[in-house]
Amino acid sequence: MRLIDLSMTIAQHPDDPGVRDIDRWTHDSGPERLGNAAKSLIQQIAEREGISPAPFLEKDHFPGGVFMSNEIVTLSVHGGTHVDAPYHYGPSSEGRPAKTIEEVPLEWCCGPGVRLSFRDKRALEVITADDVRRELDRIGHRLRLLDVVLIETGWSERWPDREYYSAHPAMSPGAIEVIVDHGVKLIGVDTAGFDLPTAHMIEQFVKTGDSRHLWPCHMFGREREYLQIERMAGLGRLPGPTGFTVFCAPVRVQGAGAGWARPVALIDQ
Repeated sequence: MRLIDLSMTIAQHPDDPGVRDIDRWTHDSGPERLGNAAKSLIQQIAEREGISPAPFLEKDHFPGGVFMSNEIVTLSVHGGTHVDAPYHYGPSSEGRPAKTIEEVPLEWCCGPGVRLSFRDKRALEVITADDVRRELDRIGHRLRLLDVVLIETGWSERWPDREYYSAHPAMSPGAIEVIVDHGVKLIGVDTAGFDLPTAHMIEQFVKTGDSRHLWPCHMFGREREYLQIERMAGLGRLPGPTGFTVFCAPVRVQGAGAGWARPVALIDQ
C-alpha cells in the first residue's frame, strides 16, 4: 500500500494568525535553558539532601555538550491542516447540540476518496452546485454514503505567497449541499478555508449590508452536519478522481471546534 501525504506543514507566516509562535529549544541552547528551568527544583533537592553548593546543569553534563530539541508552539486549532467540527459553526447543527472535535465519530474520518477538480477557478471565484454536478458527471462517479470528497483548486501550490490567504477561491453552500445530500460527512479543500478570504467577505458586507456574505459555508454547517478539512495539499498527486482511501483523524482537543490533522491517501498497489 502506498501513502500520499495530503497535509501542509505547520509554519509561521505573516498572514496566518493561526500560528502565533514556535519557540525552539535547539540542541545547543537546550542545556542552558534546561538548567535555568530546573534551577529551583535542583535547589530544593540540594537543600533537602544537605548538598552545598547546589549543582547547575551545564553542557558538560550531556554527551557532546548538546541536549534534546524541543518546540513550544502557540497555535490555534485552525493552524495548519485541520478538521472543523460542527461545534465550530455554531452551538447546534441539524437541531441538535453540535459535536465538538473529540465527539466526532472516527467512522466519519475515513472512506473512499473522490477528488473533484476545479483548477480552472480564478481568484475569489466560488464553486457552485452546478460546478459540482458537472464535475461528478465528468468523472462518472455517483457519490455514496461516507465518501470523502476532496476539492482540488491547486491553490495550496501558491503557499507561501500572500494570495494563498488573500485571494483563494471558495465553496458555496449549494455546492456543499449537493455533496452532503448523498451521505458525505467529510469534505476537504486545498485552500486556506471553505469560505472566501475574511477581508473579502467583510468588504462585501460593508458594500452591500448583506450578512449572507459572512462565512456562508460555515453557517450552512448549522443546517447540515458535516466536517471540513481545510488547508490540504498534494491533491494533484492522487492517482485519479477515485481509486484511493482517505484517512484523516483529527487530534482530540477537549471542547474544541477543530483539531489538527494529517490526512493521507492510501493507494492499494
